[in-house]
Amino acid sequence: MTLRAAIAAALALLASLPAAKEARCVKTLAWSDDPPHTMRLADGSVGGVEIVLHRELLATMGCELRLAEMPFPRALSELRAGRVDVIPATLARPERLAYARFSKPLLYLHNVLYVRAEDVSRVGHQRLTELVDQGWRLGGQVGVVYGSEFAALLQDPVRAAKLEQVPYRPSLWKMLDHRRVDGGLVNQLTAAYELRQLGLHERVRATAIALPLESGGSAWSRLTTDEAFVQRFDQALIALRQRQRYAELLAP
Repeated sequence: MTLRAAIAAALALLASLPAAKEARCVKTLAWSDDPPHTMRLADGSVGGVEIVLHRELLATMGCELRLAEMPFPRALSELRAGRVDVIPATLARPERLAYARFSKPLLYLHNVLYVRAEDVSRVGHQRLTELVDQGWRLGGQVGVVYGSEFAALLQDPVRAAKLEQVPYRPSLWKMLDHRRVDGGLVNQLTAAYELRQLGLHERVRATAIALPLESGGSAWSRLTTDEAFVQRFDQALIALRQRQRYAELLAP
């Protein structure tokens, strides 16, 4: 058999194998411990509402979900390099748009101001700026952007000096309970989970101040995911929300 004939025979054999013609769809999701969005469960497995929803949606698209645990700053670097495909619940900041495409948020949530139960009535319907100007010390987590109103406070040196930023949310809850701060901004789903875990759900309550989560959603690497895939993911999300299955997945 000549070399040309051998090559032709090999190509014919590959063409006859259906499994070899189509690559598997596998998407790697970067996660860190952020209950109840992404978290290590009691049995050692990884779960949380964002992972459950991503797994469900990708399955409907014929894709497999893989997980890679890493701190959020590293996840952004890995997304930029194309070594991970998606980071859930990520703010679409301008510098990230250069290397990430954003699908719609899987959950409609707000960042809410939480205070000690006896102070809820004092807050009323005031704005964050008014509270800070009255001497309230408000807290948040380092590196988290809670919305344009909070960002404006950080850009004002006088008001920023009255804000406490901590690296870990449990520290913020303890500072609030011990009267070291007067209020803290936290995502409402995270707050509901953590306050109950810490036994503070009766002593710390939500106020009427709720800042909508700004432009964001799942961040997809531009190197591994095209716009058509992101649009398909959004359509799968819309379809899921219209089914009872969405409520069933959120119920736990």
